[in-house]
Amino acid sequence: MRVIKVGAGGGEIDWHDALKDLRADDVLLLEPGFYNLPQGITLADITIKGTGTLPEDTTILGYVSVSPDSCYVTLENLCINTIKDRNSLFVPVEANTYLSLRNCVIKGTNSDTAAIAANGKITLELYSTKIVNGSVSMFADADFRLEMNDTYIDYDSDEYCALALEGRGTAIINNSHIHGSVNTFAQTNAELDINNSVVDYLLLHGQTWMNMLNSEVLSKEDTCLYISDDCWINVVSSSFNGGIYIDKKAHVLIQNSSFNRMIAVNKAKITLSNTVVLAHADFQDNVSCTARRVTFNGDSDYQYFLALSGNAKLDGHDLILNSNGADMAVQDDAHLSTSVLASEDASLKVECNKKPNVHILGLRWTAKRK
Repeated sequence: MRVIKVGAGGGEIDWHDALKDLRADDVLLLEPGFYNLPQGITLADITIKGTGTLPEDTTILGYVSVSPDSCYVTLENLCINTIKDRNSLFVPVEANTYLSLRNCVIKGTNSDTAAIAANGKITLELYSTKIVNGSVSMFADADFRLEMNDTYIDYDSDEYCALALEGRGTAIINNSHIHGSVNTFAQTNAELDINNSVVDYLLLHGQTWMNMLNSEVLSKEDTCLYISDDCWINVVSSSFNGGIYIDKKAHVLIQNSSFNRMIAVNKAKITLSNTVVLAHADFQDNVSCTARRVTFNGDSDYQYFLALSGNAKLDGHDLILNSNGADMAVQDDAHLSTSVLASEDASLKVECNKKPNVHILGLRWTAKRK
């Protein structure tokens, strides 16, 4: 292994001279400054470290690709600022590699071009790293393991996601903040673990297995968490400022959490435990929900605080029902069967077509025709 000091001072090698003689396992130590790569560079089996106080003290102006035959590339304490509409970091589909970023800043072009684009077989580590104006994207050919710790992705776009997980693999996000959306896709087959983190949106498709612990989703939109296809979701001790929308054959388990509102359609299966619904819950079609020690609250913005329609079924145990002036609806062939632990209401009004489809123990209720 060679340690090569690069800079303009005495005893240091010029940047372009160093690049002409790169060898496997070299460690380049870059003194603070700007390093131009107008034509980009392809790296293999190399470590590059900036020696400044901050990552942006040492900035590479250009774009970096990982060689298809590279085993690893490590970048530390530096900034990559692409000067063209290119991926700041690119991993080709032929790769079987390890890419580690530690205390780095990666700047994209604020377009649909990903700041970090990963294909092939890759382990990608993002430690104490910031990605701005571009996404981190695992594409369809990727077989990936992504580990994010103390990392910030800042790409709040109405058109593109901040973290895109296609292909197959595992993504583990710890103590991180994603300003933008996290997306999986129809062809995704991945496990997604989000722990002690904050994201704006989560839009999940394909076969996504997500575990979320002690995290928060900031968006107040109706679909701050959108779950579809054959996704399996396990949420513990987390909060959602907006709405959860569940579609198709998704399976969802939410424990010790809170969310503003939920709409579930199609054949979704839902289990809620020790959870608070702040405004509105709506179960449609063939949705099945089991709820234990769940609080369903009403809100003046919604006619119903709890609504079932189609063939939806809700099996409740020890629920807390606070209508706050809203009604409950059990329409069509839907079924509600629950025991009530507590309520702020002396009685409830339930809009229903078939009174036998409603069984509420522990609270007086009256049927109301629509």
